Amino acid sequence: MASGVGAAFEELPHDGTCDECEPDEAPGAEEVCRECGFCYCRRHAEAHRQKFLSHHLTEYIHGAQAWTSRAGGEGAGKEEVGAKVEQAGEVESEAGEESESEEDSESEEESETEEESEDESDEESEEDSEEEMEDEQESEAEEDNQEGESEAEGETEAESEFDPEIEMEAERVAKRKCPDRGLDLSTYCQEDRQLICVLCPVIGAHQGHQLSTLDEAFEELRSKDSGELKAAMIELVERLKFKSSDPKVTRDQMKMFIQQEFKKVQKVIADEEQKALHLVDIQEAMATAHVTEILADIQSHMDRLMTQMAQAKEQLDTSNESAEPKAEGDEEGPSGASEEEDT
Repeated sequence: MASGVGAAFEELPHDGTCDECEPDEAPGAEEVCRECGFCYCRRHAEAHRQKFLSHHLTEYIHGAQAWTSRAGGEGAGKEEVGAKVEQAGEVESEAGEESESEEDSESEEESETEEESEDESDEESEEDSEEEMEDEQESEAEEDNQEGESEAEGETEAESEFDPEIEMEAERVAKRKCPDRGLDLSTYCQEDRQLICVLCPVIGAHQGHQLSTLDEAFEELRSKDSGELKAAMIELVERLKFKSSDPKVTRDQMKMFIQQEFKKVQKVIADEEQKALHLVDIQEAMATAHVTEILADIQSHMDRLMTQMAQAKEQLDTSNESAEPKAEGDEEGPSGASEEEDT
């Protein structure tokens, strides 16, 4: 803290920068508070002056903070300082005397004011202190909320980074969109056996292809006979039996025959797998389209309800406005009749 602001604040030398600003961005100190001993730049000095009305700020003298701390409340003397530091101390003492004279004049002027103004100033200071305490509590609560939100966001980000289910769900959602235009997959291309959006056959690579709806494609794939794989397996077993019973077939020929037959079966299995995957994709696309349709119906229903509510409110306001003049006329009628009876 700066020298000359009290023995309680002389324990550490000040570095000549603002105590309120960030250490790496703090500008030079311009004023120092005589009550709390902190140094401030011009902006923070003005804020401190408005916040604590009873504190007095004076000009900060750079280079006048070389006094040593007092140990155990007893004076241990002062360290040797240069001529510049002594001159700065004299300038600071002169500034302190000037500030004291200014304070005396201000106190005399304040003593001349009326008691009512003093009471009002006391009430205002109490209100200001209460408001300051409330502001500090609110700021602390906001900081706590921000810290809690940041921690929650960090936890959710960490969960999303390491949760495989979230990644799989994101991949599934991406697969339900057209990779070229980002629209929902609502049409099936028969030639390419692929789900496409409504713009793919118009401006995309599926122009002129045979198309079908999702329902039609699903029924067609599901109705296809899945006995092809079973027939291929039976045929494979029969051929293996026949080939193995032939004594003229060598061992190498038998290996080659088995490899060829299993390649045929693998092709049939791949076709069945592709058909099953198509069925799953079509089911997901149908579910997405169904949910989108339901949401659109709900939104339309909500819009109609909001319109009806607005119309009902307008009618109610109109009826209330028309009823007010009638009520005023009814009140004037009985009062006029009572006056005539009195006369």
